[in-house]
Amino acid sequence: MRPLIGVPCHGEYEDGADAPRRYVLSRTYVECVRRAGGAVVTIPSCTDPELLRPIYSGLSGLLLAGGGDLQPHLYQQQATAKLISVDPERDEAELLLARWAMEDDLPLFAICRGIQVLNVALSGTLVQDISAEVPGALVHNPGLDAPRRRAQHAVALAPGSRLSTILGRGRPVPRVEVNSFHHQAAGEAAPSLRVSARAPNGVIEGLECPDRTFVVGVQWHPEEMASTDPVQQALFDAFVAACTLRRPHGSS
Repeated sequence: MRPLIGVPCHGEYEDGADAPRRYVLSRTYVECVRRAGGAVVTIPSCTDPELLRPIYSGLSGLLLAGGGDLQPHLYQQQATAKLISVDPERDEAELLLARWAMEDDLPLFAICRGIQVLNVALSGTLVQDISAEVPGALVHNPGLDAPRRRAQHAVALAPGSRLSTILGRGRPVPRVEVNSFHHQAAGEAAPSLRVSARAPNGVIEGLECPDRTFVVGVQWHPEEMASTDPVQQALFDAFVAACTLRRPHGSS
């Protein structure tokens, strides 16, 4: 059987604030997990732990996807004018799921917003806007018209990191070319996380937890490149392989 991977999605109102919500997840995540041998179940932005627990208990892994910005008070900062698409319900649900996964050693793969959720869940901070806060910053967000499958810059990979070995497909590599669609990033890394990748301007692009079976976060969007780039698909392959070895938390 394919391991079941939970992916929280985000809510959007169909026609104004009073209309029913629909829940959205990019198909690219589903296809990357499918190619790696897993199956996806979407998790709505539910803030009730009693309703989330039954879904979570059937999972073999958790994937935190991209999206809007987290509320700054969650990492003890005041909001700036640069915040985009804040969704308090999604924040609460994903932080809860991330903490459960860490407690239970459930394989966790975090992408873009996801790496930021992971860092905040474990008491790290965020850079609210790279262009305003990082001197000499690269253009990390080239705009909606930029080809999402094209690499924008390289990242340096930490020697001995899990991320380096995964992206080298078994042979550690020092760097990799990535795409880039984000204006925020991890600031101070959480105590339990190791920085595994940085952009040339020092912005954190990768985090991992050496004390867990599989906890890897990347700031770029490998799902947009993976259909034509086996290096990026390797991230999903390694994640699903770890999930395959993991029985659902609620099974005996």
